[in-house]
This record gives sequence, structure tokens and C-alpha cells, in this order.
Amino acid sequence: MDTKKKILNTARILYNKKGLNNVTARMICENLKISLGSYSYHYPDKKVIIKSLYIELQQELQNMYSVVKNEKPSIITYLDTHKELFKIQSKYRFFYLNLFEILSNYETIKTDFIQNTSNERVLAEQILEYYIKKGILIRSLNKKNIERIINVGQILNNFWAIDAEISSNKNIELSYYMEICCGLLEPYLESESLKKYHEYFSRIEKTVPKKDYN
Repeated sequence: MDTKKKILNTARILYNKKGLNNVTARMICENLKISLGSYSYHYPDKKVIIKSLYIELQQELQNMYSVVKNEKPSIITYLDTHKELFKIQSKYRFFYLNLFEILSNYETIKTDFIQNTSNERVLAEQILEYYIKKGILIRSLNKKNIERIINVGQILNNFWAIDAEISSNKNIELSYYMEICCGLLEPYLESESLKKYHEYFSRIEKTVPKKDYN
């Protein structure tokens, strides 16, 4: 890993652990044992690091969505996708904990984030409608309920990290939040998919790590 990548990776880990506004360039340099001059050569200011980390985050999300589009539709595909989503969000936890601040101070990130959110809504609607046609979801699931699932799902996905941060239970697992978000579909699953859904979560508690933000 080259110095530029090491700086970015170390910044992300420190932002996650100490908070976005509590990490200085000097702290990153001391952690890596490099000079401020070397740091500034690659990243002249903090904004460049934030933007670079956001690009990394979006690349990982887009790679995940590309895989989804090529996978055979099933409730397991849906759950595996959310499992990967939560891992990515956990990796970039600082972004979601400081979402309002970042979107307020970085206009280009805000514009891109809003566009990506809109694209995700379209993809989610297409997936849910396809799941109805394939008998994964019940046919009585109407347009209004689909919209509600997507709306609530996006809110939960964007802000579960804040709840995890303020929770009195510091040993809470990511599977807890994953089950809350994915649970939006549970009442609308056909019997076979519902069975697979319950089996999935009975296994996932043994495989999904506790909160790990490195």
C-alpha cells in the first residue's frame, strides 16, 4: 500500500474511532510516522480526504449494486446484498454519523449523494416489483406499500449508525440492525421465502461481526 493510500485508510479508521472533527493531520502523521510535508503533498487539506473517502465509499456501493443486477433474484440475494451494504456502511461509519454536516459543507458530495439516493430508489422499486412477479413477495403488495418500504428503508440505512453509537448496549451486533431494515419485507414474503428468511437470520448471528469500524 503506497503512502497516499495509507493516509486515506488511516484517516478513515481514526474518523470512525475518534470522530470526524477530533482528528487532525498531525494525528494521522503520528499514526503513520510520516512528516506533515509528506501528508500535505498528497492531501493539501481535510476536504480532499473527505471527498476521496466518499468516492471510495460510492465505488464500493456501486460494485455491490452491479453484482445485485447480475444475481438470480431471491430473498437470499436480497439479504446477502444488505449484509454487504451494512459492512460497507460500517467501514465508512464516520460518513453516516456526520451525514448532515458533510452534505452541508460539500456541495459536490451533496449533489452526488442525492442523485445516488434517487437511483437507489428506482433500483429498489424495480427489484420489489420483480420479486412480486416471481412469487417472492405477495401479489397484494401495492404501490403505496412499496413506496413506504423504500422510504423507511432508506431512512434506516442512512441513520442506523447513529442509533448504534448512542445505544447503551455497546456489544450490539450489526445483524440486529440488518434484521430491522430487512424486516420491512417480512410481512410481505410468500411462505417459502419467509422460511428462507428466518433460516438466514438464524445463521447470520454466528457470521456477522459485532461493530467493527476499522
